[in-house]
Amino acid sequence: MASPLRITELGHVSLFVRDLESSIRFYRDILGLKDAGRGKGGRIAFFSAGPHHHDLSIEAARADAPKPPKGAPGLYHIAFQVGTTPNELAAARRWVEAHGLQPFGEMEARESASFSIPDPDGHEIELYVDLRSSPDA
Repeated sequence: MASPLRITELGHVSLFVRDLESSIRFYRDILGLKDAGRGKGGRIAFFSAGPHHHDLSIEAARADAPKPPKGAPGLYHIAFQVGTTPNELAAARRWVEAHGLQPFGEMEARESASFSIPDPDGHEIELYVDLRSSPDA
């Protein structure tokens, strides 16, 4: 029997963060996501990358915990498209480097290219270009 469940798109991603203000500055000022407001008495911030009210929410953690080692079960990374050309990816790289972030995990394939940066809590944020949509493709 075929599943009646059909997911049509990702609604949003939510993260707990150690320092809400530092994370707000990262996602708003460095990544350029639109600040879409606050909730839970100011303990949660919402960010939009486009038509949705929010694509990402960050909430002040209620408990401290060590960062799990890479490869352990849990969130691996969040990817944000920054364009469709190598020049747009290079501009994004220059921007994050100018803000003191060290890109890592560079990847280039026929259909996409990317690099990653850490957010203030060490979550991996992948910035990529979809080369299939490039005017040069």
